[in-house]
Amino acid sequence: MQELTVSSLLRYLKSRLDNDSNIQKITVIGEISNYHRHFSGHLYFTLKDEKAAINCVMFKSAAASLSFEPKNGDKVIVYANTSIFEASGQLQLYILKMDPQGLGDLYARYEALKKKLTQEGKFDQDHKIELEKIYLEKVAVLVGDRSAAMSDIKICFSRRWPLCKVDYYPVLVQGPEAPKDIIAKLKKADDLGYDAIILARGGGSFEDLFCFSDEELVNTIYELKTFIVTGIGHEQDFSLADFAADLRAATPTAAVELITPDIADVLELLEEYEDSLKISLYENFEQRQMEFDFLYKRLSSYQDRFVIIQNRIDSMMTIIEKDIRYMIGNKLNYIDQSVSDMSYKLDYRLNEARLSFKRLNTLLEAYSCENVLKRGYTMVLQNDRVIKNSVDLKNDEFEVKFHDGTIKAIKR
Repeated sequence: MQELTVSSLLRYLKSRLDNDSNIQKITVIGEISNYHRHFSGHLYFTLKDEKAAINCVMFKSAAASLSFEPKNGDKVIVYANTSIFEASGQLQLYILKMDPQGLGDLYARYEALKKKLTQEGKFDQDHKIELEKIYLEKVAVLVGDRSAAMSDIKICFSRRWPLCKVDYYPVLVQGPEAPKDIIAKLKKADDLGYDAIILARGGGSFEDLFCFSDEELVNTIYELKTFIVTGIGHEQDFSLADFAADLRAATPTAAVELITPDIADVLELLEEYEDSLKISLYENFEQRQMEFDFLYKRLSSYQDRFVIIQNRIDSMMTIIEKDIRYMIGNKLNYIDQSVSDMSYKLDYRLNEARLSFKRLNTLLEAYSCENVLKRGYTMVLQNDRVIKNSVDLKNDEFEVKFHDGTIKAIKR
């Protein structure tokens, strides 16, 4: 069997109690006794009923939100965590919030509605929207008009993320008309495409904050298409709107802090990026400079070869030009000689043709009818036909043509 020290046993029991959800964030009703306010501001008392009692501690931060001054004999409702004080081994309640028992009906209504909405799935984690952007551009804030919470939110935005455009929708944050006003403003903001919506209110009693536990308000938050974060009251205050929201913050300023980056961190990150970029650019430049120097040296080594090649090209161009000129000259001489030969041959053949023509023309003239008639001959024509034999001549009229005229005759 393992042996335990007293401290290890109490530490184990404390750990088990602190992690037992059934006895954390619980509501307890009882009567105050042995009440004592320490000079530090902490409250120490016993909460009892007819059959039992338990020690209680309410630290200064939680006690600051009390709306009344507790005293022995008061019947109260407390919202608390259960744990063990190791130094004395005492079981005790750590009070987060305390109200007079007159608010018991509100607590009962609160718990009944919470149970109903939980069964309907209105608080299911799977339904909650994730905030997609890290650097928000446009946010709607629903908060009391000219309230301390509004002032705190404005200061927080200007300090942390002044680049964001923030639109404020003043709403009622207490009383029976508050849920209807908040619902109307939520629906309006939901249709305008904001990156996120903040629903916030400063601290107050359970009764003051009860308007944020309205069933219709919870249903409206559940149906929103826009991410919503609540910052209602103090850390120990929980409304049903907090359970339905996509994210719950302990206070209004905490709501801003949860969804915005700190611009100082962003600027520091940008400076780191800038330094990294400068180093990268410098290293890249150095690498490129080395490559350039290497290529320049190679280019210089090729320069002499380039000059030699260029000279060879110039020399070859000169030779080619001379060869082309020589070839063109030969071709021109050949063409000139050919033209001269053709011209000579054409003149020779033309002269021969002229002589032949003259000879033929002389013969033609010698044997022409006109010259024959001039030598004393005649030509007989009948019906425009030359008659060569007498037998071809009919007894009709015919013509006898002389070189100087024509006569008509009749055969006998």
